[in-house]
Amino acid sequence: MITRFSLKNIIAYSSLIVLVIFLFSCKKETATPDPESNGIVTGVYALNNLPADVNATSASDARILYYSLEENKVVDESQKYTTNWDIAFGGIYNSSIMINNGKSSVSPGYGGPGAGAIYLVVDRKFDAQYYDTLNFYVTKLPIPVHLFDASFNSVKTAPDESKMKTNTLISLDHFQSTSDGWAYYDFYGSLFPGNPKKAHVVYTMPRTIVIKTAKGNYAKICIQSIYKDKPEDPDRDSKPGYLTFKYAIQKDGSKNLDIQP
Repeated sequence: MITRFSLKNIIAYSSLIVLVIFLFSCKKETATPDPESNGIVTGVYALNNLPADVNATSASDARILYYSLEENKVVDESQKYTTNWDIAFGGIYNSSIMINNGKSSVSPGYGGPGAGAIYLVVDRKFDAQYYDTLNFYVTKLPIPVHLFDASFNSVKTAPDESKMKTNTLISLDHFQSTSDGWAYYDFYGSLFPGNPKKAHVVYTMPRTIVIKTAKGNYAKICIQSIYKDKPEDPDRDSKPGYLTFKYAIQKDGSKNLDIQP
């Protein structure tokens, strides 16, 4: 026979067990996935010295690097006709940024299911802090580091869909008849006349790029360097093919890019 005292104890123990199960379930549901895993969440992510084509030269296009912003990882070229990647880095020193769009003839994913888009944010007033906005060349080197974060943080939402480009890429700034780009390429070393080690050097600029991923989410990215260890004053001795960049991705489908680390 169960006494009244024993019954109370059983009820108390049962309640405790239920509470523990409830708390454990809540913790599991709200746990934040590891950024290195395939289940990243809305947030800000930074990559340093990501190897692209480390043998690239200024004489030819680099081997393309495919990257998934959705999963924060490098994707093998064999998956270029899938939605498993969002941006690709090719061209000279991996400086051409391409999107995954199956209808874009300039996309490595041309013919695939990708539905990506791209938009370069250019603010002439902001640029004037380091750049001649009329003649299109850098006037201040090294470019102050804080401007990269300022550019990145100023982009709080993705632009209207009509401004997002689907059949284009973002490359070097006004180089060989191109338009605004994310980096300045001093082909002849004209910024440092008489110094042969300053020819064919890429200077990244604090310009943020908005990406619509292959799956339809929005992200923003600011590239800080294409050289190993992010030298403040790169030259011909600096080792290209190593990407350092920061990006934020919004996983709820909205255009809100005002995302805190």
